[in-house]
Amino acid sequence: MATTALPSAGRPGEAAALRPRSVAAYAATAGPTVILGLPFSVYLPPYIAEGGVISVALVGLLFSLTTIWDGVVDPLIGTMVDRVRTGLGAHRRWMLLALAPLALLLLALVTVGDQLPFAALFLMMVLFYSSFSLYEVAQLSWGSALVRTPRDSALLYGMRDWFAKIALILAFAAPAAAQLLIPGVSLQGRIMAYASLFLLMVPIALIAIRIVPPRPVIAEPGIGWRQEIRASLSFPPLMLLLGVQFLNSFAFGSLTSLFVFFAAAVLDLDGQSAVLLFASFIGGAIASPIWTVLARRYGKPPMMIAMGLLISSLLIATLFQPPKGVGQAAGFSIMLGTGFVGLLFTHSMLADLIPRDAARCGRSRSAFLFALLNLMQKFGVAAAIAVSYLLLDLVGFDPLRGDAAARELHLLFALQPTASWMVMVGLLILMRRALAREADPALAIASPRQ
Repeated sequence: MATTALPSAGRPGEAAALRPRSVAAYAATAGPTVILGLPFSVYLPPYIAEGGVISVALVGLLFSLTTIWDGVVDPLIGTMVDRVRTGLGAHRRWMLLALAPLALLLLALVTVGDQLPFAALFLMMVLFYSSFSLYEVAQLSWGSALVRTPRDSALLYGMRDWFAKIALILAFAAPAAAQLLIPGVSLQGRIMAYASLFLLMVPIALIAIRIVPPRPVIAEPGIGWRQEIRASLSFPPLMLLLGVQFLNSFAFGSLTSLFVFFAAAVLDLDGQSAVLLFASFIGGAIASPIWTVLARRYGKPPMMIAMGLLISSLLIATLFQPPKGVGQAAGFSIMLGTGFVGLLFTHSMLADLIPRDAARCGRSRSAFLFALLNLMQKFGVAAAIAVSYLLLDLVGFDPLRGDAAARELHLLFALQPTASWMVMVGLLILMRRALAREADPALAIASPRQ
């Protein structure tokens, strides 16, 4: 009979279950990269463009090139974390090594980033995002080494997601507070107010890193990139999960890239778009613990399907009855934010797959696989931005006259993420079947693929 326990259960010296103190500390270690995630991508491009040193077109090219760089460097970082500086505490050593360059590069970007030429800024961004990836990949793979069962992974990554939502609320609140307290504050002043929260998150993370139980990283001889790719392609549940991550990120990227236009052209609330975006993260902070409890009880794929259906239904409903006024729009944003929890599920589902992958490959590839998952997230968001703006251009949407194509924008805002989530639901169903086939030898033998 198949068991739900992961192969890491029963290691000598490990506690029978995750302690609440360890779970809380692990969630807090995510602070530095959480703060520098979504808000940084929202504020940094206009800040650089405002300096006038490089053109708006080159700003777009800059961020496209850094995304391509991520596609090269993230798997390399994952492999490096898996194979270099092994032994007890290897995860925390990588995280500590990444913090210093991350802090110094952040300081440079928010003080002189808008005055640098393209080549210097590109080099700085490459180093910044490489340090970002090193910290995040090591932190995520540390989590997979801590968990023993699917319930453990749901709890650990669920609390990480909840902490992330709290940090994002603070991140979006800081520039708004600066604007209220200092009338006429520049965009640089607002981004510096936001980036200053990094100074709060770093000491919290340093304390938390000392509390999280260390786990060993045992590097084995590399199997080569060709074999690495072949091992991934031959594990259907892993490939399906990467597809799920891409589609969920595509849906999320579609919503965030069109939200400001939607608030202005459809809701006629241009001046309140920042408040509505802020409200969506409040909804996420409220919902994360609830989704975590449900995922531990009913499983992650069913809850991710429920999340997609819930938010898709909400978006389709606005086509028939759009929110009216700030109050209804804020309620809509809070409800929308309750579905921005996809990483809660995908991170913990990958943690559950890692022992199975290790059994197939003969070695642990946890950091490499988390790097691939992060890469799918970045590609999904980048693809959503590219497709959204292409479709806006095709329907003739003009930001200065948004009401002229408001209906087309509304259809795109509602249907593009919904279509992505519906395909994601199909992949999740296939993933559950693939996992059941692998868990039951009789089904595996009967399968025509075997």
